[in-house]
Amino acid sequence: MKRKICLLLAAIMMFSTISVFAMDYAVPEDALEVTARFFLVEPDEADDEFVMVSEDGELVINITNDTLIYFEDYVPLSDECEELTKMVRDVLFGYTLAEVLDGRNMRVIYEDGEEIEPISIMVLFESFVTLPEDIDLELEFDELDPIVLNGEIVVNNEILEGAALPFVLEEKNGDFVMVPLRAIAEALDYEVGWNAELRSVQLGVAIHLWIGNTEVHLGRMAPIELSTAPIIVDDLTFVPIDFIRYVLGQTVYVFEGQVVIETYSDMM
Repeated sequence: MKRKICLLLAAIMMFSTISVFAMDYAVPEDALEVTARFFLVEPDEADDEFVMVSEDGELVINITNDTLIYFEDYVPLSDECEELTKMVRDVLFGYTLAEVLDGRNMRVIYEDGEEIEPISIMVLFESFVTLPEDIDLELEFDELDPIVLNGEIVVNNEILEGAALPFVLEEKNGDFVMVPLRAIAEALDYEVGWNAELRSVQLGVAIHLWIGNTEVHLGRMAPIELSTAPIIVDDLTFVPIDFIRYVLGQTVYVFEGQVVIETYSDMM
């Protein structure tokens, strides 16, 4: 029963906009709050318990297994529900908690003392300012000579009606199943933004990708390398399905001609 509750919480908290965050702790009236960029004291630290220091060197905090840590949209990075925390960590593509937090801008609530263990930490979203090289790659649909699938994209057991057809892009280094980004992202409750000047797409506040570039930036984490670059077909952005798997953290596979996307299925 507890496991089912955890799975339900994960699905709700991961991909929905949450206006109220119910936390299981009481904040003392004399608690202090600071917003600063924090760095690991020992860069090689990779366990769940480690020490961080603020950029100005004024505040040293101890991160433990009991520290409540969550993103600005209240998706938890550390939670008393072990199953939920494990699933959230799986979406971090193998990065340790220490690696995710290193160099991040965070809002820390804590009680003053010799050894400070924060009451809670909110990891703030931030956008990349370093853009990749300008690469101009825009293909017309008939130039791709695609092998069209049966056209159905299924997201969490619902067929996306009216979505552009997925197709197989044949390249020298392999064949890649390409899917329409906006339709899938919006079905997963992401806000999608397009910058015509930079030819870039932004999902939410933290995910950035560029047409013709295989790198995807996720906040301040190291870029994620896609199997092939996003392209534009008939004015729509298409991405390889590994974007759905490794950037959006979904289970994705092709079954009987359908592109099937599931949030935290047993196959993950």
